[in-house]
Amino acid sequence: MDASVIYHSQFGNTRQIAEAIVEVFQGAGTARMLSADQLVATELQDFDLVVMGAPTHKMNLPEAVRPVFDDLPRCVLRGVAVAAFDTSYEMSAFLARFTAAKRIDRQLRKLGGRRLVPSETFYVHRHHEGPLLDGEIERAKEWAEAILAEYRRVSEREQARRR
Repeated sequence: MDASVIYHSQFGNTRQIAEAIVEVFQGAGTARMLSADQLVATELQDFDLVVMGAPTHKMNLPEAVRPVFDDLPRCVLRGVAVAAFDTSYEMSAFLARFTAAKRIDRQLRKLGGRRLVPSETFYVHRHHEGPLLDGEIERAKEWAEAILAEYRRVSEREQARRR
């Protein structure tokens, strides 16, 4: 499995989550982490799994991340397994519907990606600068393990179908 974890981080919290995910993925194959501003569309075709994360800013994607999706060719992720995450402070159930992760998930699927697991939010203290709440790095690793388990399940099912 070749995985890419793409992130945008303003205060370092999202980067910490991305690092935890990459650490888990490296135990199952090749995994690399890159900042969203370093993303080159042609590189995405080299991966079996793409996970992307950003902080939630004003119940939306940060301004710096929005052009990333505009610059990617349509269907660049066709058939690629995808997952999305964000970092945010805890919000009410109503506001939690408007997270960067949900918007990233939608964009990744518009580009042809196949969602493996629901998007996930990792929490910081009330101020956006963080730090991450206790236990969030461990929770990120557990989420990464869940992604790998689903990736394996889907891959096995696809291989059985080809036989």
